[in-house]
Amino acid sequence: MKTTLPFFTLLLYASFSYSQIGSSTILTWMKGDNTIEQPGVYGIRGLADTSNKPGARDFSATWRDAAGDLWLFGGYGNDRNNNAGFLNDLWKYNPATNVWTWVAGDSLIGQPGVYGQQGIPHDLNKPCASYSSASWTDADGNLWLFGGFGDAGAGPGFLNHLWKYTPSTNRWTWIKGDNVVDETGRYGSRGTPHNNNKPGGRYGSRTWVDNAGKLWLFGGYGYDTENNGVLNDLWKFDPSTNKWVWVNGDNLVDQYGVYGSMGTGSVSNKPGGRYVSISWTDTNGDFWLFGGYGNTASSQGHMNDLWKYHPPTNQWTWIKGDSTIDQLGVYGTKGVVNNSNKPGGRYVSVSWTDSANNLWLFGGFGQDQATSGYLNDLWKYDPTANTWVWVKGDNTVDQPGVYGTRGMPTIFNKSGARTSSVSWTDGNGHLWFFGGFGFDATHSGLLNDMWKISTFHVLPIQLLRFDGVMNNDAVEINWQSQQEIEFSHFTVQRSLNGTDFSSLGQVNGAGGTQMNTYTYTDATLQGKEFQTAYYRLLMTDIDGSHTYSKTIRFNKNESPGNFRIYPNPVTTSVSLSFYLPSESTVAISVTDLKGQVVFSDSHKILAGHASLNIDVNALPASTYIISLRTPTTILHQKMVKQ
Repeated sequence: MKTTLPFFTLLLYASFSYSQIGSSTILTWMKGDNTIEQPGVYGIRGLADTSNKPGARDFSATWRDAAGDLWLFGGYGNDRNNNAGFLNDLWKYNPATNVWTWVAGDSLIGQPGVYGQQGIPHDLNKPCASYSSASWTDADGNLWLFGGFGDAGAGPGFLNHLWKYTPSTNRWTWIKGDNVVDETGRYGSRGTPHNNNKPGGRYGSRTWVDNAGKLWLFGGYGYDTENNGVLNDLWKFDPSTNKWVWVNGDNLVDQYGVYGSMGTGSVSNKPGGRYVSISWTDTNGDFWLFGGYGNTASSQGHMNDLWKYHPPTNQWTWIKGDSTIDQLGVYGTKGVVNNSNKPGGRYVSVSWTDSANNLWLFGGFGQDQATSGYLNDLWKYDPTANTWVWVKGDNTVDQPGVYGTRGMPTIFNKSGARTSSVSWTDGNGHLWFFGGFGFDATHSGLLNDMWKISTFHVLPIQLLRFDGVMNNDAVEINWQSQQEIEFSHFTVQRSLNGTDFSSLGQVNGAGGTQMNTYTYTDATLQGKEFQTAYYRLLMTDIDGSHTYSKTIRFNKNESPGNFRIYPNPVTTSVSLSFYLPSESTVAISVTDLKGQVVFSDSHKILAGHASLNIDVNALPASTYIISLRTPTTILHQKMVKQ
């Protein structure tokens, strides 16, 4: 193969390169593995150990208890022998110690439930192995579990059993529902509680807890009074009376939504039937619902509609998003709020509500800005402003993860694209998520990695532009901002390792709501040993509140680590661009997501910048990993073949 690189490109690479990285949101890989399909390490039941970890899995149930510990139950995944199937193991994670404890249930897949006597707790009681169950934590710190898909003892199906777990006694109690699968619902009269009322067997429902401690359940895929399909019924369970009440929605499957006017609540409004959607509860006690797979106003598919339910009035309001399926995302600029921004249609995502009442959404399966696949985009919705902002991750599907070092937060870390993960918010306002099905750094499959997301205070100021240019060893930083209301100053900070930043100088803000332009030149790099210089802005209000900009970087010289491929996605031929500090034999391989090598070649290449072309026209449409190997370095890039 011919090795070529135009001279003008060599000059460009020799002068500088920069890229925008991250934002004020940092991901940390905290626990678990950075490779797919790992077995569980259970240790001794009830004993915390640093070696313990749940196996790779998806569609688990989660809770946070009064002490701030994070709980995980079941799902579909790998047991202690790395066999895959339905699970019923119960785990507890302590965020302060970063340690898992296997608390209850079984360490093997496919275990039946032990129901005992309804309403009576017992040491032997346990739910059957299942996935995509619904969960709540009540005001007393008890953990509740409903439904899912699993095997109650006579074969798999849709479940409608309701369980309560009491952490202080380590006992399960079968509270309500049936100990067999595929039971239909008993709706009774809308709005009237009754002992005989019960939702039908289902999975993929959404849940909320109201200000009075009542447990709410919406939709899913399962049974109405006779048939199964996507549901839009809204139920409320009162733990004090042990009664269900059908509150809203339909008692028939596969119903379409009634959207009404965007922003206007009505007793006639209702979301269409759907499952594995996303839910939040805000600080006002209102319930929020987003997307999922199901019915809009007239068709079925991936949805991106955002709804709010107000319990006192029993009314749904269509807030944002589309009333049609399979809509593409509008990402805008990462970190910049825009009224046009919106996530694309998706399902099996995860969600959090932060301490500032913002609603967060991560990943799932659905539409990016051009096509569908596995997602790793992180979004934040501000209910007050009614705006979405793309915060982190990618705006293209099927992206691999960047794990970094376990326990070390950096701006470079990002989770791979995934679906059916589970999430929590801890007592300090950090967002956590675990596992799912998706991408590690190179392959796709079931995951058991634990991530923490840390966010920082956001000021009214809007940073419109932040970039720069490197000329020899001087860097000129340029930025534009607006809405500098009660704003004090910018501090320019630099790091030569990407982690430890020091302040270079202060630039006072001009104030006002208009657009302001700023420039700062760093001439202090002369004589310093560095490969890459990183810059960010610390933006400070007059009251001392502060936040950080995204980080930009400037590479002094190219290195073997600067391995690029283009175009990507590719249809016929892909070009590999790289730099070699010395003459080397370069081995190129292309591997599919099953680990099979579908192309390999090698070349002896002179020192400096070079490029290689690979004909990939014959490869099936899929995602591949291109590896570049020298005697001292192995580099990887993901390629999407269309």
